[in-house]
Amino acid sequence: MSRVHVRVRVAGEHYALPVDGVLEVAELGDLTPVPGSPPEVMGVRNLRGRVIPVMALATLLGLTAEEPERIVVAELGTGSAGFAVDAVVDVGELPGASEQVDSPYLTGAVLVDGLLVGILDVDAILSSVASPGA
Repeated sequence: MSRVHVRVRVAGEHYALPVDGVLEVAELGDLTPVPGSPPEVMGVRNLRGRVIPVMALATLLGLTAEEPERIVVAELGTGSAGFAVDAVVDVGELPGASEQVDSPYLTGAVLVDGLLVGILDVDAILSSVASPGA
């Protein structure tokens, strides 16, 4: 697995997604609500002819959401989803996780330029939304 990650800001905190699972970064755009969906699902978006669910990463992580401006589109197997984030900080190599975390959605954390960056487990996030209650 590559050590290159897409760093994002969510509710004032910093997180990183492994670039291997990231398809693209896009504007939030127009979302269509999905009645009966979990609170972290903001809706669906047509992205170049492909309909993808868009999840509020802040809500999923239990943070107080700000107004997201971008989505990071990630994939799991044959499916994909967008994670709504406040901003994309950068794309680059991160050192291996040096901090333990107690979250089913993080694989660890690392200090980067004095900031604690949580490393997101994209598979765990997408799996939890695909099968609520897991």
